[in-house]
Amino acid sequence: MTEAMTKQERVELSYQLLQGAVDLHIHTAPDIFPRSVTAIEAAEEAKAAGMDAIVVKSHSTDTAARAEMARTAAGFDVRGGVALNYPVGGLNPYAVLESAKQGGRIVWLPTLSARHFLEHAENVPILRAESPVSSEGIVVVDDNGTLKPEIEDILQLIKEHDMILASGHVSPAEAIKVFRRAAELGITRLIVTHPHALFVGASAEDMRELASFGAMNEFQYAFVTKVIVPPQSMGHIAELIRKVGMESCHLATDGGQQVNPHPAEAFRLFIEGMLEEGFTPDELRYMTSEAPKRLLTG
Repeated sequence: MTEAMTKQERVELSYQLLQGAVDLHIHTAPDIFPRSVTAIEAAEEAKAAGMDAIVVKSHSTDTAARAEMARTAAGFDVRGGVALNYPVGGLNPYAVLESAKQGGRIVWLPTLSARHFLEHAENVPILRAESPVSSEGIVVVDDNGTLKPEIEDILQLIKEHDMILASGHVSPAEAIKVFRRAAELGITRLIVTHPHALFVGASAEDMRELASFGAMNEFQYAFVTKVIVPPQSMGHIAELIRKVGMESCHLATDGGQQVNPHPAEAFRLFIEGMLEEGFTPDELRYMTSEAPKRLLTG
């Protein structure tokens, strides 16, 4: 049993389990926030740790080109994508199309520009400080609760280019509507972005409903660190994973904050913490390698 391991045994095993891991959520410099690594540095460190791939994300710009440059420089699998915030035109199908043309892999629904986030961001002051405070924020539904036409166009592009759709920082109710429609269209690569975040506010029931559309719930290391006020515990995340069902969950870091370990080390620490919470090596291989790799490459 992993809970009977010594600290040193967990550390050693976490290094082993990091090999082959895929982190689908890393923030890199340059950015609107201070970041600890560039995409090239993140790729080099992930490669040195034996990981298989990373995805770099920005709240303000498409990262597909950045990812390709890092991929070439580091000789390592790096992907990018686009978050549909105000800097790229919000719910902008053209931004999705241009990302796809450049090899973009993930489309995130609005994050810092989402109305739901702007209304619930008190516990992440560093993010709230860079949010569009003068705006009412973006929602994906109209006044009648129907998905906006732009969402339909975006979903069609995601399907056409076999991209991944991630929920960003929209409300659970919005995510459920979008993911239900995505499943109807045959979109199979779906990520629920840090549903455990207080500013997202998804319940275990919400997470299970989203999983019923084929989505994977993405639990992230950054939320156990001091960038969140107050930080969550490893035990809280482990409990949620067990309530939702491990088969519909994967781990990522949301790494790149200057105050936190670099992303590759953050992923190792997350694995170590989950070992301490009693997850087995096979369960962790699934959540750090098999599940995210299937999302990324099929």
